[in-house]
Amino acid sequence: MKLLFSKRSPLSVQLFMSLAMSLALIALDINYRPFKEVRYYLDTIISPLYYISNAPQATLDGFYEMSKTRETLEAENVKLNNLLLEKKADLLLFDHLRHENNRLRELLGSPLRHDEHKMAAQVLLADTDPYVYQVVVNKGQNDGVYVGQPVVDEKGIVGQIYQTAQTTSRAILVCDYQHAIPVQVLRNDISMVAVGNGCSNDLTLDFLPNNVDIKVGDVLVTSGLDGRFPEGYPVAVVSSVKLDINDSTPIISATPTADLKRLRYLLLLWGDQGVKHEGS
Repeated sequence: MKLLFSKRSPLSVQLFMSLAMSLALIALDINYRPFKEVRYYLDTIISPLYYISNAPQATLDGFYEMSKTRETLEAENVKLNNLLLEKKADLLLFDHLRHENNRLRELLGSPLRHDEHKMAAQVLLADTDPYVYQVVVNKGQNDGVYVGQPVVDEKGIVGQIYQTAQTTSRAILVCDYQHAIPVQVLRNDISMVAVGNGCSNDLTLDFLPNNVDIKVGDVLVTSGLDGRFPEGYPVAVVSSVKLDINDSTPIISATPTADLKRLRYLLLLWGDQGVKHEGS
């Protein structure tokens, strides 16, 4: 019996059969649920490799912390104490403003916004594919993480959970070509959709209303219209407003507020959808 991939087989035949098998596997993976379950278990099996690949960085971070001198540590301690005092003062003002805002919402008959449950996560691996912008974090289904869960950092929206395993998850970034998020202009509440255009480029704004009132420097926040991202989180800042010379339609770009190229620690949010997911 002659083997298909033996050394005597023509390279063109081997290439054709490899492409055919690849296309068949892609079609089965998209259309049949059992293949998704197989991928889930494969991701779970290789999850320890993410921790192993992250071990050198963690080791270097540990050596760096151990090598700090006493003077450096004392200076950092003073700086952190001063920063802590400033943040405590800001929290006092924040509590007052939140209480005042809740009273105004009650007077207007608006529903109060419940405090979201949050969980810190560490980035274990960033995707090296130049056309895919995703990261792997060290939280998975065992921690209650679910597909579509919002991911933020201290500056704003980072993306959402794209795929989960038992102990790790994969998050897609807002700059990914497959990602879109409903936003609104903070200045005048005009709604639109911010679409990823690669992390080397700014986001593109689609579904713009006629005679849109938007300027460079306008802050875009989540509108909450998709029921997935909580309302009011910063997403991007408008960086460019131009007109298409062919049909005079506006072409608007916006720079993400989150530093998507230097992600290390993130926050996972649980909104109403997450509560329903955990209870299902």
